[in-house]
Amino acid sequence: MRLWSTPSPRSPLAVFAPLLSLLALSLTAAPARAALSLRPTLALTPALFSSALIPRAVLATPVQPGIPASQRHFRIGHPAVAMSASASLPAQTADFEGFAATPLIEPTPETAQIIRDSMDLFGARPSAAIFARWSADAIFADPICHAVGAKQYMAQWYGMPAAFSLSETKAWKLTRQDAAVVEYVQLQRYKVKGLGTVKDMKSTVVIERDGKNRVTRFEDRWGHKEMNGKLGWPLRRLNAFTMPWLISVPNDAKNAPVHSNL
Repeated sequence: MRLWSTPSPRSPLAVFAPLLSLLALSLTAAPARAALSLRPTLALTPALFSSALIPRAVLATPVQPGIPASQRHFRIGHPAVAMSASASLPAQTADFEGFAATPLIEPTPETAQIIRDSMDLFGARPSAAIFARWSADAIFADPICHAVGAKQYMAQWYGMPAAFSLSETKAWKLTRQDAAVVEYVQLQRYKVKGLGTVKDMKSTVVIERDGKNRVTRFEDRWGHKEMNGKLGWPLRRLNAFTMPWLISVPNDAKNAPVHSNL
């Protein structure tokens, strides 16, 4: 659920990117029966992507007053420079809709760190410290994007602050914890910047990790549905290729995954 900012003159395709993203979402949308329990893919679409067509100057709130528009970047605070000593998590929702029968799983410290990072990313709080715990060639995937490598996946996450004035996890539950895979379900609430529209989205987050607990693949499965459909694939890749031309990523974040692989 990444949105668009003012197109860069470097890419002639950038002007059409928001419209292509809309088409991609329509091609990969979940079946109508899933919308009743989820409402993310269909109900969130109009508000979320209508804001994508609003210029960045309207969507984005300046980070610091008085800074010329030409010098502004989409940055959230100051990226942390070290790993958290302990990753605190909100209490799990035992009776999460559709997963009440799934036993509660206590996350290990390593799993808790990955989930905490994930919640910060969904909360539009990307940082260099988080991406130091990602592989440089990791994959990020959701129904409208398939990003490969740090340049592409960072642009997706750093684009969120331009789209949402609020993004918070209202409920979550860990459903799988293996050495190589972490899965949890979540209810995320979004408020679209500029429109004020509030929408809730349920999804399953699937995170693959290596032996050093670095993220190698990150999937956000809207409506708990696995991603498929060849028709939407070209537009998901176009999204991934275009976003780095539109979104500014801090230099310390750009270098974080490279250093983590040393």
